[in-house]
Amino acid sequence: MIVHVVSGGKQQPFVPQPELPVDEDPHIQFFLARILDAAVSPVHKFEKNSITKSLLHRMAIEDLTFEDGGQELARQFKVDHVGSSSGGAFFVFELTSSVEGVKFYSLIKYDYREAVELYAKDGKNAFRQIVQAFVKEKKAIQKSCIVRVKRGGVEDEVSAFDRMGDAPDLTDYFQKFLDVKRDRDTKELSANLGNVLRKTLQDCKEHLPNQDVKSALNVAKGSLSGRNLVDEEAIREAIFVAAERPAEDIRVQIDKALGRHLKAFRLTGVTFKPDPSSLKRSPRVKMRTVEDVLVEYPGEQEDRAVTRSPDGKGGLIITIKTAEGLVQDDLVEQKARRDT
Repeated sequence: MIVHVVSGGKQQPFVPQPELPVDEDPHIQFFLARILDAAVSPVHKFEKNSITKSLLHRMAIEDLTFEDGGQELARQFKVDHVGSSSGGAFFVFELTSSVEGVKFYSLIKYDYREAVELYAKDGKNAFRQIVQAFVKEKKAIQKSCIVRVKRGGVEDEVSAFDRMGDAPDLTDYFQKFLDVKRDRDTKELSANLGNVLRKTLQDCKEHLPNQDVKSALNVAKGSLSGRNLVDEEAIREAIFVAAERPAEDIRVQIDKALGRHLKAFRLTGVTFKPDPSSLKRSPRVKMRTVEDVLVEYPGEQEDRAVTRSPDGKGGLIITIKTAEGLVQDDLVEQKARRDT
């Protein structure tokens, strides 16, 4: 770990700081938790000639010491640190893993704040000021980048977010420093959002009203459609609404299913403005009963012209209301079946 203080202007000269020992640091768990807070599914990838990627590669293969590499990353970060940016601390972490040949680099710009601490002095309460304090709040992380290295090779995918950016985009300054570009566009993220909702509700079908996944999916989409930005918490809340605010033990089950699918579709921790078309009700709904009755209708007519209700005997009553006579009422040509 190495840390440098970065201010909003260029008046203060850059002062290289030494690597900090972490093996016996009692606060290392605090920082590990903050790194996990900042870990999101990758939406960006490095440009071909990224300086940041090159520095991380040299550190990974030990062509550059961690201390020298961390100092250079901090210097590069400070060079273009715009005057309007708030001050903070720029951390560089190198993390080993249980997988042979795999490690991670985490770059975090963290707020530091003035705080007043209450402590005991001579048997009495007293206060003392802490000029640079780091807090547990996730919002205290201004910018973050996490990359994975396999056998010395830095992967192109970048887990990055920027508190000041138009999520999931980064501010121009941070994007320039990392030299990354968007790897997944809004349509792909929105399509994955639809898949996460559908698969989570399918997994939790037994906890839905009338075990009706289609209706629950429409409710979840409707709950999200009024939001400008969608994140993990908004998705969770929409599913709870669709399940009619289930009990705590059911929420735990839904959370587990949601976590699996967020990870599978790479939406863990991602915040984005969805494509409005992805939150529309299904264009067509098809139902087939055990009696081989086929019903097809526009999704927007769910709970309007078409309603479903349990009959109390394990079946359903499907009601279709029409303002006028039928537009079409034909017999379908019967096709001969082939024995297989």
